[in-house]
Amino acid sequence: MGPTDRFGRPFADWWQRVVAILVDGLIVAIPVYFLAAVVAGALGSASPGGSWTNSTAAGTIANVIVLAGALLYFGILDGRGQTVGKRALGIAVRSEQTGYPIGIGRAMARRALYVLLWAVFFLPGLLNALSPLWDTKRQAWHDHAVGSVVVKVR
Repeated sequence: MGPTDRFGRPFADWWQRVVAILVDGLIVAIPVYFLAAVVAGALGSASPGGSWTNSTAAGTIANVIVLAGALLYFGILDGRGQTVGKRALGIAVRSEQTGYPIGIGRAMARRALYVLLWAVFFLPGLLNALSPLWDTKRQAWHDHAVGSVVVKVR
């Protein structure tokens, strides 16, 4: 059965986490990137000649929209326990100490750290994503940072 949390629930397998993030990535990416493209396009075409400054501002605003969309999606759903991808895979984010969902604030911090590790420092992002493979509680660094674990719920 493998290692379990202090409440007897088995930790999620690494592959379950990967498939869940891929499913959630598609769910978040489609509407958020569409909205970001519309906003960036509107801002980029708002000035005559589409100056470099306007295109840079449009790109920055598009990135903020993408980040905000991801933080909201994962913050709300992981904060309550499961994203759509995690629900499909039968896994959930829980507090390591209480066994209950971690709440929106901790879930947003968890996702922000995940995104930061990938966006700013590629190698740490990759190591973070792979770290559940060798961690005894199958936690990634972003789980350790907020005291969460990902467990099987069915």
